[in-house]
Amino acid sequence: MVCVGIDVAKDKHDCFILHSEGEILANVFTIPNNKE
Repeated sequence: MVCVGIDVAKDKHDCFILHSEGEILANVFTIPNNKE
């Protein structure tokens, strides 16, 4: 199973993707909350 954690905020969203066995699939990355 793949787990995705998303911290939702007004200006940006921080994401982290982890396999259920503990393997990091994507380290923390930020998605800006704008029209682009």
